[in-house]
Amino acid sequence: MIIENNTVATLVYSIHLNDVYGKVIENAQNEPKDLIFGFGKMIDGFEGGLLGRKAGDSFSFEIEPARAFGEYRSDIIIDVPKSAFMVNGKLRDELIYIGNMVSMMDNHGHPLKGKVLEIGDEKIKMDFNHELAGESLFVTGKVLKVRQITTEDLEPKSGCGCGSGGGCSTEGENEHSGCGCSTEKEHSHDDGGCGCGSGCGC
Repeated sequence: MIIENNTVATLVYSIHLNDVYGKVIENAQNEPKDLIFGFGKMIDGFEGGLLGRKAGDSFSFEIEPARAFGEYRSDIIIDVPKSAFMVNGKLRDELIYIGNMVSMMDNHGHPLKGKVLEIGDEKIKMDFNHELAGESLFVTGKVLKVRQITTEDLEPKSGCGCGSGGGCSTEGENEHSGCGCSTEKEHSHDDGGCGCGSGCGC
């Protein structure tokens, strides 16, 4: 059986920045993962690079930025009103400082994260690009098993990881219009573990 839509593949793999010698951003070489195909749970380039492979196949491939976390976009570096971060007339200093990643929501209710670049008198300049925007990825690993999907596979599971339904995607992030946003600290994934497989939209 090959990997195609409506299948589950058990893989070991690692994901590096740029090439095989780059920084490892996710390592599942010693902990096989079951990944669901055909439901948009992984970034496009990762899923596409695995389609058609079968149990026993080793793989290595590059994912260009457009099929990973997107090209870097200057148009989503946005001035957000300082009032969005005020409580009782006071700026939330524990949240708003240069370099901090702040979890927010856009006008459509999508969660997204912005990096604080500048703090002005009335506005906060924030960068809403994914932290890996503009980066190529290099994936290497092996397919251990491929099977048909079951109803149990589609039940919600916790945890972030590549293809497990809890990774980081760019969906919603690029729709930020610079107004009507709100902080959503509870949605933060600052504890790490967000991988290349998409799903939670953090």
